Amino acid sequence: MDLDILTVNLWGLPWPLTRERHARKRRFTEHLARRAYDLVGIQELWWPWRRTLALASLALPRTRRDSGLALAGRLPVRDELRVRHFRHGGGVDRLKRKGALRASVEMPSGDLLSVCVAHLQAGRRYAAVRARQLRQLLDPLLVERRPVALMGDFNFHDECEEDRRSAEHLRSAGFADAALELAQAEPTYHSESNAYLRSRHRAHRFDRVYLRDGGGLRLRPLETEVMHLRPRPVSDHHPLRVRVRVSG
Repeated sequence: MDLDILTVNLWGLPWPLTRERHARKRRFTEHLARRAYDLVGIQELWWPWRRTLALASLALPRTRRDSGLALAGRLPVRDELRVRHFRHGGGVDRLKRKGALRASVEMPSGDLLSVCVAHLQAGRRYAAVRARQLRQLLDPLLVERRPVALMGDFNFHDECEEDRRSAEHLRSAGFADAALELAQAEPTYHSESNAYLRSRHRAHRFDRVYLRDGGGLRLRPLETEVMHLRPRPVSDHHPLRVRVRVSG
């Protein structure tokens, strides 16, 4: 059994912080109409922009605090979406309550997969904040017995020692970085391939998918792809697609 997973930060802040927001949203929904993903983890789908995202499968958490997180795709959600907002934040990120969304989805086999969509603090100088957010994110996942797909915008800077420690923390907790497992670690936030990035010489692998076995099931990445959508991107982040083999 194979699963097709996509994670995407939709760059949903209002103008003038972003550009072509409604045109990008339209291109994103058109892309999803052409591609039948099993799971789509979405970040920066801020209110009220999310009201007009034309996705029949869109699942949103019931919360008064706007996390910008959502889930879509072919796999049915089998319990209520829950958001755990981060206690720590810094800079402009404190204008929104970032966090981690959790849900259980049913795979074609009938087994349940635990899904977590996360959006961590942005900015290289906030690596210590990301480390605290990651510990909060992991607390409920460490006791999860089902297999877990953890995806989102982690904002890790590979050149930053604190972020490298955070990535190692994930690995030691049993979460395998799909791109590293396949030696396909390409940047998803790349000024040379994304016209929306005004600053040059930016190449970061912010968007990631982590997999952990559980419940007698193994999750193995078969393929990763940074989606350079043409002719115009849907965000300042390129979406990341991962094809996963689920076996007993």
